[in-house]
Order: sequence, then C-alpha cells, then structure tokens
Amino acid sequence: MRLTCLAIVATTTIFGAFPLLQTHPEVQRFPQFDNERATAWKSVIPARSQSTMHRHDHFRTVVALTGGGLKTVTADGQTTVTPLEKGKAYWFAPMPPGVMHKDVNDTDQTIEVVVVEVK
Repeated sequence: MRLTCLAIVATTTIFGAFPLLQTHPEVQRFPQFDNERATAWKSVIPARSQSTMHRHDHFRTVVALTGGGLKTVTADGQTTVTPLEKGKAYWFAPMPPGVMHKDVNDTDQTIEVVVVEVK
C-alpha cells in the first residue's frame, strides 16, 4: 500500500510539472530590406507571447497585417495598448533615451506587422 501511494505521488508530481516544461511560442522577426535610408522587417507575435526588452532609436512606421491589441510594457511597468487595424499604417517617434519596452500579445490571435524604420 505504501509503495502504491508513493507511486501515485511521484506520478502526480512528474505529470503535474509538464505544463512548466511546455515551450511558449517566440516572437519572430523576418528581414524585408536594409539600405542606406531604412530597414524593414516583419514581426510575427504569436498569441500569448512577448518579445525581449528592446528599444527603437529611429522614426518608424508599423503596418498591421492582422488586427489586434498590441501591448507594450516598459521596464518600469508602464503599459500601453495599441489597437491595430488590419491594413492600417501607424507612425512612431523614437523612444526617449534610456527607455526600453517589450511587445506583449496577451490575446488568442497571432499579430503580424511590418516595421519600416528610418535610418
């Protein structure tokens, strides 16, 4: 009886840990072009994923290939949600010095954008 209880506890512990081992989708960046005036990439932000902390030092436009609410969170916790409309372009100024952010997609849909950053 004691061995059976131990086996149940061990099985529950091992299988209960599997959700912690599941991999989460990663944000992907696909280069589009890079020349002396601008650089462009396509970002694919899967549902329930987030990018690493980064910053944008240049003016840029973002073209939404899909709609959705893209959240940005700064290192100090300030949160902004940008509602993206499919097919619409958005203009962003460079980030203030020292400010970093991550993109967070806490929706159930993948968000895809093309970013064109002026050099």
